[in-house]
Amino acid sequence: MVLIMGWGGGQAKDLGPVAPATCPNCHNAVYLHHVRSNKQFSLYFVPLASYGGNEYLACPICQHAMQVPPGQQERIVNMRAATASFRQGHVPEAYYLQTVEAFWRAIGVNPSGQQVLHGPADVLPPPAPPADDTASEGPSLAEQLHNLGELRQQGVLTDEEFTAAKKRVLEG
Repeated sequence: MVLIMGWGGGQAKDLGPVAPATCPNCHNAVYLHHVRSNKQFSLYFVPLASYGGNEYLACPICQHAMQVPPGQQERIVNMRAATASFRQGHVPEAYYLQTVEAFWRAIGVNPSGQQVLHGPADVLPPPAPPADDTASEGPSLAEQLHNLGELRQQGVLTDEEFTAAKKRVLEG
């Protein structure tokens, strides 16, 4: 009787683009992709159970990857959703750029304190033209969101107050 068993890294699954960055390997301006690799135990080449895995941010051009630090998966998922919303035109560019900057500040620094990845402005597609050419009174949506972000950074607004104010501005 022959019994064939195996274990090891399973297939890598691309979960989609996360955020614009300059690849540290090939230096291309790209949207890094979220890639998940599950380790599996198999019997007769049939996967039976997963016993771990890794998540990476990978360059779609050169396939260079950076392992996602433990506990950062939720940030990756949230940024992936923000990127999808931006690419579909649901999020203003200024707000998206702030989100990208905050994301890289939270995740783009290696343990020695050196910046591994950075989000270049030239990665983003050109901004969509305004819906109408009439001048609006008061600050634009992007300016309002920027001002709210500055108030939160200065400690004037708490996270809850910032979230509530941002919701009012976006609905309004």
